[in-house]
Amino acid sequence: MKLLNNNLWLNNFQSLYPLFYGFLITLSAGLFEEGGRFIFRDKFLKESNSKSDAIIFGLGHGIVEVIFVIVVSYSSLSLMTSSDIFLGLYERLLAVIFHIGMTVLIWLGFNRMEKYRYLILAIFLHGFFDYFIILKNIFGFSNLILYGSWTLLCIFILIFIFKINLGGNRNEKI
Repeated sequence: MKLLNNNLWLNNFQSLYPLFYGFLITLSAGLFEEGGRFIFRDKFLKESNSKSDAIIFGLGHGIVEVIFVIVVSYSSLSLMTSSDIFLGLYERLLAVIFHIGMTVLIWLGFNRMEKYRYLILAIFLHGFFDYFIILKNIFGFSNLILYGSWTLLCIFILIFIFKINLGGNRNEKI
C-alpha cells in the first residue's frame, strides 16, 4: 500500500476523480469478498443447497469479521464514548445481516444455475453498500444518513432472506 501512495498518478487520480476512485475501491471489496464466498461455495460446499446452510455460512463470515474488527480496535476502546461503541456495534450488526444476505444470494445463483449472474449482482450490491462510506466522506453527510441508508438496505435484505423460501421448511433448497 505504501508503494501505491507514493505514486503521483494515483494521488492525482484520487484527487481528480474521488467518486470514481471510491467506486473502484468499494467494487474491489465486493469482488474479493463475494468472489471468496463464491469460490468457497463452488469448491468446498458443492452439496450445500439449503437456505439454512447459506445463513450459517453468512453468519460465520460476519462474526469472524466482527471479531477481527474488535481485536484490531481493542487498543482504542478506552478512547471511545459509549455512543461510539453503540454505533460501532450497530454497524457490525448491519454488516452481519448484509453478509448473510449476500451469502443467500450467492447460494441462490448456484441453485438456479445462474451462479455467475448472481455473483456479479452480489459484487455490485456489496460495492453499493460500501459506497455510502465514500459518499459520506466526500459530501460530509451525517452518520444518521449513513446508518439510515444501511438500515434500509438491510431491511430489504431481511425481506429477501425470508421471502426467498416459499415453502416454509428451513432446510428446503433455496
